[in-house]
Amino acid sequence: MQVRWNFKLLPNQTQEATLEDWLVTLRKHRNYALRERTTGFESNNKDSESTIIYTYGSYCDLESRIEFGSCCPLTCPVLKHGVIPQNLGLATKETKVKDKDTKKVVETVVKWDSASGIQMKTTTQLRNSLCNFSIINSAVLQTNIARLDTAFSNFYKRRIGYPNFIRRLDSFEYKPGHVLLRHIRKNYATAYLPGIGDVKFHKSRDLTLIQDLRTCTITRKGVRWYISMLVAIADVLPDVKPLDLCKSVVGIDVGINKLIALSDGSFQENKRISTNKRTARRMAMRQRGISRKQKGSKNKIKAIKKLRLQQHKLAQHRDGYNWQVAKVVVDTADVVAKEDLNIKNMVKRAKPKHDGKGGYKRNNAAQKTGLNKVILDASWGDIFDKIAWLALKAGKPVVEVSARHTSQECLKCGHVDKKNRLGEKFLCTACNHLDHADTKASRTIGKRVGLVFLKNKKTLPADCGKVTPSSHQSDWVETLVPCLS
Repeated sequence: MQVRWNFKLLPNQTQEATLEDWLVTLRKHRNYALRERTTGFESNNKDSESTIIYTYGSYCDLESRIEFGSCCPLTCPVLKHGVIPQNLGLATKETKVKDKDTKKVVETVVKWDSASGIQMKTTTQLRNSLCNFSIINSAVLQTNIARLDTAFSNFYKRRIGYPNFIRRLDSFEYKPGHVLLRHIRKNYATAYLPGIGDVKFHKSRDLTLIQDLRTCTITRKGVRWYISMLVAIADVLPDVKPLDLCKSVVGIDVGINKLIALSDGSFQENKRISTNKRTARRMAMRQRGISRKQKGSKNKIKAIKKLRLQQHKLAQHRDGYNWQVAKVVVDTADVVAKEDLNIKNMVKRAKPKHDGKGGYKRNNAAQKTGLNKVILDASWGDIFDKIAWLALKAGKPVVEVSARHTSQECLKCGHVDKKNRLGEKFLCTACNHLDHADTKASRTIGKRVGLVFLKNKKTLPADCGKVTPSSHQSDWVETLVPCLS
């Protein structure tokens, strides 16, 4: 099977300077290629009222319908991807048509090349004329165009938005077979990167298990460098066990106060890696320090590096903690049940509402912004991905259930009411069932799978003392008695 392994690179000062220069040139290269495509996309004949922009030398042979710098044989505007080179010879390609039976070439057809094909040919000319392009490996430049082509393909399939111009590029990719492993030692190894040289990296995995080395991505995170290798190893993932053969299920409910509540009554703490008071204050001070430095000065560059290093440490801390949480969840039962959440919609900002007098009504935008920060800091989506991967390695199924009324539905009688929940406490207005709200929600999620959930040997009040009746809760129960009667 193919897996992706990440290692920390240890480049020397010369290699690190070369890597920095490569990223600057690749960023300019991508933005230049994007500008070419954007010009044609915005000026194409999408709207009958818009003005058609013609390109010098664009024409079409109506008999053979071979297009040279045109899109439509009748109007001949620029292409939709907007790549019209000065030398039209680069814009065409020859395609050989073979006979199905004899496998011989019957004819050669001249067609207009794709956007990525034209820009890759132009890139080859740039390597011959510009010094900063000539020092970069040709496969890396081609992969840079291929990434942009993938972004446009996803845009046309309505998966993501239109590609944006970037101010900072932090990664580039080598094609399969270009990176070689050398000098494998006990604690470190050396990778040969074309154009860079032999670069050391920490040997945190057994490299002898690698059967084939595929694509390699060099990434800059903060002030450190990493290499991500797609490798083929001999391990095989086990078959996922069918639900009929599974005996137990654990439901998980993600939240803010508790990162994850499990159906066995246990909880996983939300550490608030970047939104706790101390860290948030430190990050605000570093960002404020950057804004006060003079633009282009060495002090500002140092301040930016400190901020990036701090952000990278927080990301590493969050990633490691999420792996620990995911392992605890997967090891609990045979099946993992989770909610089908649309996290992207949950972190949208509060929409402004007009008051009809030229102003806006109060919509608690500041509170919603704070909630969005905490949700993003908890990184529920990352935890779900890690749980899915660990469950796949263990051969355990992960089932998604509807998140509708999981926190309002009573586990005993099935009554659904908004008044059932008050903060972290759940009290059913129909049967007076008392439970911890997050634990009850996780058990409801596990129940919807159709299997029994694991019960902890401890009683519920010992798991969490907050669900035991207290003085203020007794007042709340008394107010519900007249409603029930």
